[in-house]
Amino acid sequence: MKSRIIPYVFMIILLAAHFSRSGHDLLAILSLPIPLLFFVKQKWVIIALEIVAYLSALVWLFGAYQYIQIRSATGDDWVRLLIIMGCVALYSAWSGFFLRSGKIKEVYGMNE
Repeated sequence: MKSRIIPYVFMIILLAAHFSRSGHDLLAILSLPIPLLFFVKQKWVIIALEIVAYLSALVWLFGAYQYIQIRSATGDDWVRLLIIMGCVALYSAWSGFFLRSGKIKEVYGMNE
């Protein structure tokens, strides 16, 4: 089960760093305790954490769009930026999808 939770925690740390770099320190601070919900063994927790992961992927895609607009306006290369931020968005979505494992569902009572 740890192999399912650790990628999620890393995803949240990346999201907090993204918020902090963007100047949204409050969002960075508020996002860091989200993985503590893993200690609450209820169905809604996994659903909520999965939604946060998918929303995180959208945040990364929106950020990529904004940064690409800036790079295009200045004439800078934006392809590498798109690849990196797209991969981070995929990682975020993957970490949410990863929470659908049988062991997680069993521990959080979702097999009922």
